Amino acid sequence: MNQAAQYSTADISPRDRFAFWRETVCDCYVQLGCEAPRTSGFSGNLSITRHSIVAISNVSGAMHSVVRRKRDIRASSGEYFLLSLQRKEKSFITQFGNRSVLNPGDIGVYDSTHPYLLELGENFSKTVLQLPKDRLLARLPAAQMMGGTRIDGKSNMGKLVRDNILAISEQMDGYDSTVSALMQDTLIDLIATGLAAGRSSVVDLALPEQQAILRVRSLIASQFFDPKLDRNRVAQEVGISVRRLNSIFAKHDSSIGEEIRRKRLNSVADQLSDPRFTALSISEIAMNCGFNNLQHFSKIFRTAFGVSPRAFRAGERT
Repeated sequence: MNQAAQYSTADISPRDRFAFWRETVCDCYVQLGCEAPRTSGFSGNLSITRHSIVAISNVSGAMHSVVRRKRDIRASSGEYFLLSLQRKEKSFITQFGNRSVLNPGDIGVYDSTHPYLLELGENFSKTVLQLPKDRLLARLPAAQMMGGTRIDGKSNMGKLVRDNILAISEQMDGYDSTVSALMQDTLIDLIATGLAAGRSSVVDLALPEQQAILRVRSLIASQFFDPKLDRNRVAQEVGISVRRLNSIFAKHDSSIGEEIRRKRLNSVADQLSDPRFTALSISEIAMNCGFNNLQHFSKIFRTAFGVSPRAFRAGERT
């Protein structure tokens, strides 16, 4: 079932508006910091609909900036890509040292698992899509290094992605859960296509550590469902020692084992939220995603998501 909500500063006391907005943004997206040159009389409007796979929101307001910090990332469990379709005025997005300006029609991409900065202009308006990170990486592993990049809204591919994002977003509520899930998958396919079309100019894959990360995550994405996949097999197939790979991932506060575990858990969470998998039991989904110890699975799922798998499937989220 879709969940829709609307927020506005219009009915909030002028002195409390920015504090309300800061809490609202964090609640709707991911843990963030917000700053504004003028907090008195701040204005903002946000409407969001959470579908089974993606969340789609329309947001507008006064000038301010949004920053995702390392401490915010440590306090979060979910991993997402966010796509920001600029509708009015302009904004800037910075991640991985890439700073892109978004003019009306442009689409910016950023990754919730790494720090980023959004600078939003006066009277801006945009549509934002939030989607599970692993869903996009399964289609385009190179997206791992594309945070802070832009899909040009004036290019033929940019127009195709933009127009379909808007069209599918507007029509999704008119169909049953199965069709809606397929439409959401189509959206992610379009996003991956748009990013792939311009990736040669926005990401440098020549750096050895970036290559290693992409190769490991691509391998895990294709084999995570095999319960025999472990750090030793990953290292063997990638051709780099376990010690070296773990030292690379340690720079991102991760490890090979953590990457495998996160992929499996996120895949379970996706299927528990997807109406196409309602006929499968939680145990069947867990085993299909590579878990062979169901007691251990339940424990680490609760640690990751704050609730049991059964409660998560029922829509109870922390």
